[in-house]
Parts: sequence; structure tokens; C-alpha cells
Amino acid sequence: MKLGLFNLMGLYDRNTSPTAVVDTTIETVKMAEDFGFDVAWFAEHHFTNHSICPSSLLMVSRCISETKRIRLGPAVLALPFYNPLRIVQEVAFTALLTGGRLALGLGSGYQPYEFNRFHTDIDVKTELMLEAWEIIEQGLAKGFVEFEGRFNHIEHTELPMTPFGLELPEIFIAGSDPRVVARAAQRNYTPFMSFGHRGLAPAAAFRDRLAELWEAGGGDAATMPLGVQRYIYVTDDPQDAQHAARCVRNLARASISLNANHPTKDGVFLRLMPLNDEPPLDNFMDNAIIGPARLCAEKLSREIEALRPTHLSCFMGFAGVGRTETLASMERFGCEVIPELGDLVDVAVSH
Repeated sequence: MKLGLFNLMGLYDRNTSPTAVVDTTIETVKMAEDFGFDVAWFAEHHFTNHSICPSSLLMVSRCISETKRIRLGPAVLALPFYNPLRIVQEVAFTALLTGGRLALGLGSGYQPYEFNRFHTDIDVKTELMLEAWEIIEQGLAKGFVEFEGRFNHIEHTELPMTPFGLELPEIFIAGSDPRVVARAAQRNYTPFMSFGHRGLAPAAAFRDRLAELWEAGGGDAATMPLGVQRYIYVTDDPQDAQHAARCVRNLARASISLNANHPTKDGVFLRLMPLNDEPPLDNFMDNAIIGPARLCAEKLSREIEALRPTHLSCFMGFAGVGRTETLASMERFGCEVIPELGDLVDVAVSH
């Protein structure tokens, strides 16, 4: 199982500098490379403090010169928001700039407010994603696009940055629509799933559902690749751990507004309301990977054995946790947790 670092790049409050968010993100990416992570992922969201990053490919480009080995990628490109002929060129050019270090996450988006502001019909997001996905594959592999679909009509068009085609980057797919999972199965791309805050049993049930869809789409469920995302924060301080758990709870609470047509917010800042069935704070801590290094390693070992991921996307930079604390947690993860996981993880550098 390889390791990824997921960067949401949230803005905690009005006292938080967007520049500081970018700078801390770059520092965590460099540290992830030092600890042998395979890839650094960058989210893409719009119009709220949930994330300040509207273009994950721009963050990929920003981090190229800061790193040497680690792969860089969007997680994910929300394809319905893009002109496919534009995004295939940007992906191809980014692949060129990275010198072969691009990993590619593709998705359909999910926030109604984003669809509203982009004047895009959320009811056809999967169809839009599938067409853009095919156009990206064709352009990268062949060096040209020629496509006739329901939403896109593209005459034969060459791509100068990849005139002879490229080897496709490793592709990860977010979404559980049967059509999306089926296509991923046919190409053996890696489906992404987020663990959330509900615990291992719901995550295992979701994994089983993905495996059923994978099998129905023509894949072999026994060999299905899988990317799993987890909240991780390593600390011995109980108060520090509780604060991290509150940050995880804030992410869960944000989902209420993010799934609304008109999110409740003050300027760009989402108003965080308790979940209808919100559990106690201790549940958020228990269901995340938060605490001392040995406890974090034990939790991860159990989850890896249960879910059998091929990729672990580590969400380690919470809005509301400072730069110093974030880097200290990452350092302990690299120095103490990774060695405890042993052969369960495949890292490029041994620490």
C-alpha cells in the first residue's frame, strides 16, 4: 500500500492568512516526500472557506520545483466545471511540466452551490464527467481529440504539447455511480473512498458496495485497487487531540452547508451547525486516527487489514490546527507510525 498526502487547504477564520495556508501546504508536501510518500494530492473547491484552492493543477505546478520525486496530482478535477478541450490541454501540459510525476484524480463534483454558480446542471454531472473523462484519455493517449457526444462535439483537434501522445498517468476516480465504477473497472483505475467520521463498519460496507459495482462492471473484486482517505493527527497531548477531533467534527458539520443549494455562510465562511444525529466528540476522535503514535499505528493496521487498500490518502492538515502542530504531527507519523506499520506500507525512503 502506497501513501498519499491529501491537501484540502481550508481557511479557518478571518485571522488565517491564505498565504500561510499555501506556505504550510508546500512544507507538508516537502515533508511527505522526505518520508517516502508516493503522491501529494490537492483538492479543488470553490466559493467558500472549505478550500481556498480553485485549481488543483495550479498547486501541482507550484509544487514541482519544490520537490524531486513525489508525484503530484488533483484530487479531484471536478470535470463538469470544465470545457473538456481546455482541461485536456491543461492536464497534458501539467504532465509535461512534472516530467512524468503527474497522478490524476477525476470526479464529478457534489456541491450544489458550485454547480449553481458555474451554471451547470447537477442532474447530468455524471454524464458530463464521463464525456470529459473520455476526451482527456483520448487527448493524452493520441495527441488529438475527435469526439461526438451528447454534450460535446469536437472536430479533429491536435494538442501541440503532446503531438505523439503520452503514456497515461495513473488515474484515480471519485464516485460511486455504477457507470463511473464500471468504467474504472474496465480500465483498472483506482476508485477513491472517503472514510468520513462514521467508523470502520460503515466504511467496510461502502467498500463492499464498490466491490459489487466493480464486479458488475467487468472487474475482479478480489484484485480491485482502492484508495482510502483517513483523517490522521499524531499527538500525545489529550487537549491537542481533542482540538484535532473538533476540527474533524467541523468538517462533518460543513457537509450540511456544502450539500445545500444555498449554504448558510458569513461572506466566504460557512456557518457550522451540529449534525442532526451528531455523536459526542469522543466518537469523532475514536473514528479518526488521532492520538499517540502507537495508537494511530494500531488503528491503521486494523483498517488496512479490513479494507485492503492499495493507496492510503492521509488527510493531515486540518483548518484550525497551526503550522507548527501540523508539521510536528506529520514528523511523528513519518518517524514513528510508518515504521510500526512495517510491510503494510510501501515507502520510497526508510525512516
